[in-house]
Parts: sequence; C-alpha cells; structure tokens
Amino acid sequence: MEKEKLCLRCMRRIGDNNVCPYCRNENSEPQSNPYLPLKTVIGGKYLIGKMVGNNSEGTTYYGFDLEKKTPVTIRELYPEGMLTRGDGNYCLVNVGKASEFIDIKEDFLKLWRAVASLKGYTALTNVYAIVEDLGTVYVISEYLGEGQSLREYLLETEQGYISWEDARILFMPVVSALSELHEAGVIHGGISPTTLVIDTKGKLRITGYCIEAVRREKSGMTSELFDGYAAVEQYGFSSGLTESTDIYAFAAVLYRTLIGSVPMSASSRLTNDKLMIPGKFAEMLPAYVINALVNALQILPEERTLSVEQLRDELSASPAAAGSASLYSSNNEAEEIDDEEEYEEYEDDEDYEDEDASDEDDNPQKLRKSTIAAFVISVILCLAILITVLVGINRNSQDEEDTSTTENTAAFLDSTEKESETIEDIVSIKVPDFKGQLFDEVKKDENYKKVLSFNTVYVDSEEDKGTIISQDIPKGTSISSVEGLRDITVKVSNGFKVPDVEGMKMNEAIAALNDAGFNNVKTVAGNIADRESKSLVVYQVVYEDPKTYDWAAIPSDGRLSAGDSILVYYYGEYGDESTTAAATTTQPQTTEPTQPQSTTTTTEAQSTTAQSQSTTGSGEEAPVG
Repeated sequence: MEKEKLCLRCMRRIGDNNVCPYCRNENSEPQSNPYLPLKTVIGGKYLIGKMVGNNSEGTTYYGFDLEKKTPVTIRELYPEGMLTRGDGNYCLVNVGKASEFIDIKEDFLKLWRAVASLKGYTALTNVYAIVEDLGTVYVISEYLGEGQSLREYLLETEQGYISWEDARILFMPVVSALSELHEAGVIHGGISPTTLVIDTKGKLRITGYCIEAVRREKSGMTSELFDGYAAVEQYGFSSGLTESTDIYAFAAVLYRTLIGSVPMSASSRLTNDKLMIPGKFAEMLPAYVINALVNALQILPEERTLSVEQLRDELSASPAAAGSASLYSSNNEAEEIDDEEEYEEYEDDEDYEDEDASDEDDNPQKLRKSTIAAFVISVILCLAILITVLVGINRNSQDEEDTSTTENTAAFLDSTEKESETIEDIVSIKVPDFKGQLFDEVKKDENYKKVLSFNTVYVDSEEDKGTIISQDIPKGTSISSVEGLRDITVKVSNGFKVPDVEGMKMNEAIAALNDAGFNNVKTVAGNIADRESKSLVVYQVVYEDPKTYDWAAIPSDGRLSAGDSILVYYYGEYGDESTTAAATTTQPQTTEPTQPQSTTTTTEAQSTTAQSQSTTGSGEEAPVG
C-alpha cells in the first residue's frame, strides 16, 4: 500500500499528496466506527477505501485489488444491531441474534450468487468474488466510482429532463438486464435515479442490490425505500415483492426522466391518485410511451404490466401500432390527462374574455338560425364564383392540368420515397439459431448490427474454433431497432490450447497433444543434426495430399480446432540408429519442409535417411529436443 500511495476514494496513484488532485478526497480523514478502518485488507488482497454508503443490511466501500492493481467496489454484510466489531475488526454476533444473522447471511449469499451468475449485460455490474472473512461476507464487484447517478445527471441538464429519443438509448438495455435478473430469481426492489448509475461510457448501470427485507416495511429491518419509486406493496400492503414491483419502479424512474418531476408516493396514490402527464409532455411523447407508463404505474400489482417482456413490447411499439390500440389502460387516468390538456388550452386562449360577453351566447336557438343563414349565403356566392371561373377556362387548361398532375405525382412519389427510406431504417427480426454458425460471419451481417450488441464468451470446445455454441436469447424472439441495440451473449468455441511439447520425447509429445484434445497428430523427421542442434517444432497442417504437407505456424494465440491436423517436426541424431522415432500413424513420404530449416547442410543420402524416419517403424523411442 505504501508503495502504491493511492487515493482511498478514486484509487488513483497520488504520490505523497494528502489531498487527491483528481477527486479532492483527503486521505487523512479517518473512517468512524462501525465502518471498517481505511487500508483494512479483506481476503488477503482487497484493500478497504472510503465508505460509499450504508443501510440496515451493510456498508459499501471503494476498494482496490492489490493483486490485479485495479479499483473495485466492496459490499460488507453488517446487519444493523446484529454485529459488533471486536479485535482485529472481527465481527462478533450480538447475544440472541445468531439465528437471525444466519438467515440474513443466507439471503445475502443467495442474492449475490445469482447476480454473479449473470454475465454479458451492459446494464449489470460485474461481480468478481464473494469472500467470507472477519466473521461476515464481502462482495467484490465492478468499480463505478467515476460515473454519476441518474439523479445527478438529470439535475445537471438545463431542463431537468431529457427527450424520449435520448432516454430510449439509456433505458432499453436496463429493460433487458431487468428481465435477466427476474429470470435468475432476483427482485431488485430499489430501482431509482439514485441506484441507476451512468458510467464513464455513457451506459446506464444497475446498482444498489439488497435483500428483500431492506426493500419493504414491516420486515423486522429498517427499510430503505425511495419514495415516488417504491411500489405500494413495499409499504407493507402485501406479503412480498414480485416482478411487478420492479416494473413500477422502472416506469416511475422513466416518468421522472421524461417529465422532470418525481411521481407521487404510491402510498398517497391509494387515497388520492393524481398522477398526471402535463399537456406539453403528452404532445411531445409518443402515444405508445405514455400508454406503457400508465400501464406500468398502476397502483395495484395485479393491474400493472404483467412482465418485463410486455413492458419492452409496449415501449417498442410503432406509432401506427399504438394508434390502433387504446391510448390509456385506465379511464380514470385518461380523464385526468385530458383535463390537464384542456385546461392548458383554455388558459392560452387570448380571445376568451367572459362567458356572458355576447347576447348570442344567451340565446343558442337564435345563434343557430343566424349561422344557418350565413352558411346558405356563402354557398350561393361560391357557386357564382365557380361558374365564372369555368367559363374563363381556355384550351390550354388541359396542358396545365397535365403539368399540375405531373408535379403533384412527382411530389407524391418523392414524399413516398422519403417515407419508405424512413421505414427501411427500422429493422425487425426474429432471432435465428446461431448455433453452428461462424461468429465472424454472423457479426458482419448489417441487419444484426442494427438490433444486436454481441457479447462474446470464448470457451474450450471440440467444435471448430470460432463456431457459436450457444446464445442467451432464444431462437424466434422478436426484436426491433426501435428499442435500440439489445445485448445478446454468445458462447464461441475457442478450440484448444496447443501445449508446449518442445524438448519432450516423441511419445510424450504425442501423448500431451492427445490429452489436450488433438488426435490428428502426424510426425515428420527433418535433417540429421548434431546433438547440440536438436529441436522439436509443432506446425498446423493446412493442406494435405498423399505426397506432401503444406504447413503453417500455430496462430499467435496458440489455439487450434480439435479437428485440425498437427504435424510434429523433429530432428534426428547423426549416426545413431536407436534414436529413430516411431510415428503414431503410417505416414506418407514427405518432401522437405519449406518453413523449418536445418542448421546443418546435409548430403542427399542424409536427407533420404531423414525422410525414412517419418514412416511407421518399431524400435526404441528417441528423445527429441
């Protein structure tokens, strides 16, 4: 630690400075009890830095991985009122709290193991390790200390909110990640502008995971709820949390992002539901987005959007599709929103003065008769003008009509073409079965580039190197470019690592290659050489015929497909018949290799002897260097 001389907040090297020149943190400020002292080391490798925040479940710290030399985030399980720090910062369970602590510890481990199992989603934070130390549990996860919360981001904007076009890019990956969390059995329960963080790459990330007891009242632990974003069931109105709890919170955060104000508390809306979308935002936002918000923000869980997939579909609907559906799922909500729009139009009407300003308004029957009379006179005048115009039309009218028609047709076609171009920009596909396809070919497809963001996990496999083995989005899933890029994780075969067999005896080299997964091994002897210049080189066979091999060097990553032919090229020893190596398979006569070059000039007889060593034979195994 002294060698690193780190800032204990941003974990940058600051030398002998006490105040960090990057984040202005003062390293000399101590960490107060019950928080872990600065520079405490967890699990022999994770350094404790500044405390980020805490609740009744535990404390979050900035940290540093002393082995990998990278900043991390450390979450400590330290339930309120259950533990006390003893000697060496060891956690002692308070009297009568052992059973309760064990239950909370099991819930904590279950939660974080589920989160750790999810990989490849940009909106999820990576979990590196779960460590049991000092009498409790620590979760080591990705460092996001250089980012900012969504709340901070929105407060820095000029208007306090952003457009749907910008919000869509931020939020749609979160929808995908939320779906995976629910699939893994995780209900977040604390989604809010505070727990959603925008990282340094501009991606929205989910943080703030806690056990369920912290995310609802009357659970026996002090709750941490985010008013305006917590669903009604979290206030003790039901027995537990469900997927719809997170759907409500997500929609509330999206509402805050698009409208600029925090929604009313769900507990208040039970008796006085005044959640409205002001008129100017109702005009700016697509109807299908408003529809999705209204459906997801229903107070009662059973009346809300059923699943994250349904929420995704509603947020991704085209305006035409949304127009054919009901704009709002609740008549009560629709009336409130319409009233708001009518109210704003009423206030902006400059001609409005007083309801009693006109006598005609006092006598609707008289007004109706006068209106009909005015209409009849107008029609007679229009007919007279039309007859006059028709009489004055000359013989060139047909040409003018043709010209006008041509111009109108051209304008229409131009408009249609532009509309067609806009429609073509939207790509909708059903996810194919990528299994068995080459990943390099799949990722070149322009249609896939518009709807999918590929996250690649390379694994050892007997499948050909570069072949897709599996995917996390099922075949046939409908996706559209309207919702932005959707993350898809594909497992790709990385073949096997070619072991280093240089210096082994021939039988040992072949056995090592077989054990590594390579069974198509060939051997060939090179020129006779002195003992001092012996060597063994492995090549990949890229072309093969009965008379010759065409060889290539092993790729720079040292990996090949299990089915690739491997050729072991070795040098014999001059004049020692006992050193003739036995090949594992009958080998054809080979020509002199072009890649490996002998360091010793040989005669034609010596070359013939060397070639004969590449054929199947019996005898003692020759050591090769």
